[in-house]
Order: sequence, then C-alpha cells, then structure tokens
Amino acid sequence: MTVAIKESLVKLNDVLQGLEHSATQAEDNAKKNVERAAKGGAKKSPPDLFSVPSSASASASESDVDAKALASRLDSAIEKVENLLKEEA
Repeated sequence: MTVAIKESLVKLNDVLQGLEHSATQAEDNAKKNVERAAKGGAKKSPPDLFSVPSSASASASESDVDAKALASRLDSAIEKVENLLKEEA
C-alpha cells in the first residue's frame, strides 16, 4: 500500500472520529435541553459554534436529502478506497 493511501486512510479515520464525537455531543446537548425544558428552567445556552444553525424555513425532508447525499458520498468514498486496496493486494 502506498504512503499516500495510508495517509488518506488515517485522515479519513480522524475525520470520521470527529464526526462521531460531534454527533454524540449534539445528542447529549439535545437531551440536556429537553431535560431543562421539562424542569422549567429553560435557560438559553450560548450557541454552539460548530453546529449548523437551524432555519425556520428548512423542512425535515430537506435535511433528510442532505443526510442521504452525505451518506451516498461517504459510501462512494469507501468503495473507492476498497477498490484501491484490492488493487494493491
């Protein structure tokens, strides 16, 4: 396997770990906000600098399309890497 492929795989792994960490944090923050709202102490926390701002005009179907497009791009990238690895083997 070439050095460039190894470096690309390491970078991809790092990015995916960051994405997983961000998703976990977002879920935790959402749970905390729901708990605060249920308790009646819904203090507004400062905005998360890394989150995507929610838009009142954005519908759930639009975000589903973005998720589907992202999943498709990731699947395509994974397939390309797998093909490169097969060629090297």
